[in-house]
Amino acid sequence: MKKAIIDIDGVLNTYPKTQIDYFNWMLDKDYKSLDEIKKDLSYYKYKDLKTQYRQSAFKHNCKASPGARKLLKYLRDNGYLIYIITARELFKYNQLEKTILWLQNNKLVYDYIYCTQKKDFTIFEKFGHIDLVIEDNCDNLEKIKKINGKDCIYINVMNDENKDIKYKGVRVVDLNKVIDILE
Repeated sequence: MKKAIIDIDGVLNTYPKTQIDYFNWMLDKDYKSLDEIKKDLSYYKYKDLKTQYRQSAFKHNCKASPGARKLLKYLRDNGYLIYIITARELFKYNQLEKTILWLQNNKLVYDYIYCTQKKDFTIFEKFGHIDLVIEDNCDNLEKIKKINGKDCIYINVMNDENKDIKYKGVRVVDLNKVIDILE
């Protein structure tokens, strides 16, 4: 079977928009980006609000990204094992249960879920070679690519925070375009 690695935040959900919306709601502001928020708030105020966001129902009630359900169904129907690899701290704030409920509520199919801050090492240790990586963090993609090699499709899901970042051998696309690339 082919193996697909999929991130949650920024891929299957609309992060960073969900976090920006939360900050705007909490502070009665109209921020447009995380950079704008970070420039406006002190480090400690930002970290405190981010912790509150992580614990909030706001994060765990957001909608899935447009195309997420269709993509995961396509992967399942085309013989992929779907590994969700997230940097979320799943054992903090009861996030594992909330994350699994979020996946179920949004009817997002997957085979396994892993939490790690070092995605490249986890992939190498647990899965060996993989065939597809969909991630919103270009630095993570570069690290995974160094370990996994070139014989893989690397896709960076574009959002407002990463739209100008380019890496050789990494396709930057909207989530709805991934199936077109795979076909």
